[in-house]
Amino acid sequence: MLIRRFFPAASFLAFCFAASCALLGLQSHAQSSFPDKCDNGTPLPFDAIKVSHPLDGSCGIIGKTTSSVSSHAQNTAKNNFCAVAASGTPDTFSPQMLTDLQASAGLPSGTGKEPQDRGDEQAAGEGKLIRMKAFLIEAHHADLGGGESVNCNGPKEEDNDIHIAFASDSGAEECSSVSAEISPHFRPASWNEIGHYEKYNSSSHLYAVDPQISARLQSQAYRVTGQLFFDASHGPCPCGTKCNPVRSSVWEIHPVYAIEVCRAGATCDVNTDSDWVAFDTWWTSLTPLKKVRPPHSHTPHEPKTPAKPPAKPKPAHQPATPNP
Repeated sequence: MLIRRFFPAASFLAFCFAASCALLGLQSHAQSSFPDKCDNGTPLPFDAIKVSHPLDGSCGIIGKTTSSVSSHAQNTAKNNFCAVAASGTPDTFSPQMLTDLQASAGLPSGTGKEPQDRGDEQAAGEGKLIRMKAFLIEAHHADLGGGESVNCNGPKEEDNDIHIAFASDSGAEECSSVSAEISPHFRPASWNEIGHYEKYNSSSHLYAVDPQISARLQSQAYRVTGQLFFDASHGPCPCGTKCNPVRSSVWEIHPVYAIEVCRAGATCDVNTDSDWVAFDTWWTSLTPLKKVRPPHSHTPHEPKTPAKPPAKPKPAHQPATPNP
């Protein structure tokens, strides 16, 4: 496995432990913008469809500059768009393999447990280029309103990752899923639509599934390619536990390098390239979704006959006045 980095700060972070070293080193390597090329000049994996966003010019690879050394190390790993496979072909994974890796690697994770040195994570596989066939169970733009360190705590949809829950079976529960995350950096417009599986209400701070988009996104199998990453900030939340976010493993694909959907009529074999079409090509070929009408009324098909007004009562009979 070969790993190319955007810049040498990743190796610097791995060996810099003393507080003074960390502060001086990170300040010298901090970037105010995010590069769209690896350190050897190789472009982003999705360079042909990339879209520049304000975040790309204001938030570098280490994320929020005032975050801890451990956060900087994890953010640098999250932002690695330069992993390559020594064989030229990504390693084939399945959702179950990510779940199994959770148990076999035995690495600590949870709030405050991010390591300063990610050597153990890399020894267990972090940094590999992998691809996986799976079905989309749920997706949303994460951390809206507050953001997270890796994206400099930007509050908007455009500033945050898209979290996707994938599983081997289209009918699986989310608690049995594994994760893939699409970075906001240079995120293609079509990929951003995946996050609209659910819509966020900024007033109630709740998400609601969009029935039209969710039906479209869940209509086929996916092949997702990207870096194998260990999310040391969270613990697994498999079925039968009570915690968040629900998932069977904190080993995930992050960031996503490529998204493909299975061609109609194909066998959807993960290692057969001809079975798959780029998500961007597929999405842009679809008929645009029609906007749902807001609440409204309809005229009855058979209008009721207006009721006749009640008859006026006849005046009371007055007796005739007798002649004098």
